Amino acid sequence: MSTERHDGADLVPIAMAAQTMGTTSLNVLMHIKRGLLVGREHEDGWLVDPESLAALLRRRAGGELPAVCESGCGKKASGCGSCG
Repeated sequence: MSTERHDGADLVPIAMAAQTMGTTSLNVLMHIKRGLLVGREHEDGWLVDPESLAALLRRRAGGELPAVCESGCGKKASGCGSCG
């Protein structure tokens, strides 16, 4: 995973976080809003803390969190509730 340095911190562009999670940038923003990921808005767009991303992926792999909606999921997953 490629990170970018912003204000002294290594952060992941939201598109990269979405690709890593197998979802969309909008879904990543929803995770930030819900407090499941640490992210912040920068002049170039949203950035995600790579440690929070890794923690979320570990929790998901351990069954603590449901899988997020896949890009173009067609109601395959139930992580975001928007398919409901």
